Amino acid sequence: MKGGFPYLTFLAIGVAALAAIPITFTLYNALTVDAELWRRLYDTRLRVILPNTIMLLFSVGILTIIIGVTTAWFITRYDFKGKRILEWALILPFAMPGYVLAYAYASIMAPGGIFQAFWTDLFGMKISPPSIYSFWGVSLILSLVHYPYVYLLTRASLLSQNVTYDEAAQVLGVSKYKRLWSINIRMAYPGIIAGVALAMMEVMADFGTVAMLRYPTFTEAIFRQMIGRFDPAGAAALAAVLVFMTFLLLNLERYFRRRRQFEQTKDKFRTHTPRRASPVLTITFITIISLILVIAFFAPVSLLLKWSIDFVLKEGIDKRFLGFTFNTLSVSAIGATLAVVLAIPAAYLHARRPVVLNKIIYYLSTLGYSLPGPVIAVGLLLFASLVFPWLLGGIPILLMAYIVRFIPITIQSEDSSISMVSRSLEDAARTLGAGIWERLRKILLPLIKTGLFTGWVLVFVDCMKELPATMMLRPLAFDTLAVRVWMEAAEAYWEAAALPALLIVAAGIIPIVFIARVFIASKMGREGNY
Repeated sequence: MKGGFPYLTFLAIGVAALAAIPITFTLYNALTVDAELWRRLYDTRLRVILPNTIMLLFSVGILTIIIGVTTAWFITRYDFKGKRILEWALILPFAMPGYVLAYAYASIMAPGGIFQAFWTDLFGMKISPPSIYSFWGVSLILSLVHYPYVYLLTRASLLSQNVTYDEAAQVLGVSKYKRLWSINIRMAYPGIIAGVALAMMEVMADFGTVAMLRYPTFTEAIFRQMIGRFDPAGAAALAAVLVFMTFLLLNLERYFRRRRQFEQTKDKFRTHTPRRASPVLTITFITIISLILVIAFFAPVSLLLKWSIDFVLKEGIDKRFLGFTFNTLSVSAIGATLAVVLAIPAAYLHARRPVVLNKIIYYLSTLGYSLPGPVIAVGLLLFASLVFPWLLGGIPILLMAYIVRFIPITIQSEDSSISMVSRSLEDAARTLGAGIWERLRKILLPLIKTGLFTGWVLVFVDCMKELPATMMLRPLAFDTLAVRVWMEAAEAYWEAAALPALLIVAAGIIPIVFIARVFIASKMGREGNY
């Protein structure tokens, strides 16, 4: 390799090594613990959290399929008034972290709260109101915040289907409902499976929702084992089981998606033309979609806004809150900037020189996004305690967690942006004697600045929302907005938690703008040409 490529490769290897640290130290520690510890963990933790987690995965998977596929079908196959607004509004729950929605409904359904008063007026005191602190309460909250994965990917699959298959089946006398299940839904399986897998991955990584609603799962158990009991070996063992489940889910998703892949015919390709919905059907679906959006987004946001205003008018904005906001913005900005910069070598080498070494670097560098936050935190704590103790309780180890967790976003964004830049521009610069660093600085980076900025914004918002890794790795008394929401809500200080929660939701809307531009507002999206 000439002209700076060795240095670029060394940098990329360093980033891949950093991304591999958490899983390496977690698995090593888990494999070296004695059998007695595993027996103790089974008796005290695993026999409860393993079935809990599996049941939660299945329930959220089923609910997200019902909500996501139904809404995607109606949006893609029917034309009705208000469709453009609803198809983008359906991704608004992406802006709502699960722990924020859980906090909002924990307050709404608390004794003496809004829901209890409504329930008493409706049914009296004879029938007890449902509890949010239950399996179905957790399932519903997580389904409402993660169904957009299924909705978006199913929508993309339905829009890319060739109508000629439907027409051929219709000529053969196949009924409308049989065509729906045997052609349309089956051809959308890859998108549905991918969306459900993403939703399930988020469920396995969730800490705030299950901890707030007191439903024990792996993430909550890892946190308590590491922070509450100061048992790194036990936390590593639990984290290793969670890693195994994560990779099992990933492989199952790939297996089923490969089995359900379909090739579209290139000749006479035509997309489905949405048919005009009848007034009854329009009212029915608009009511259903509006109800979903009110429950998942507008009702909790309205409540947060009211409480925020009440709290500011009553207490004002003190220096502590400004400090929490500064902590959040500063550490998120630094983490996002480091992720964008460190992603460049791996993304460039993968896009321009996809040899075996660079593919391995790319795979290792993107490993962190499939790891739950508590697993990354445990791995980094084990690494720091053995190798660099001075990292413990400092900002650098927190930034390392953000980089490992979210650098895959920037790598994929930069990789796709670099792939769209013609090689001839770099070849011409190389002919004129420009080295790799000069080509990066003067040609490539200016051309991919949109991809760089998009990756930065997405990582910045994810860093703001990240809860478990921040809770486990932050310096003493270094609170972020996410940490304050969790701490205040855990003590039932509903109004005090409202303003930081509202700011997190407002930040979460930023990626919605990017998603809406890509999936909804673009000309390709309108024509279904993905």
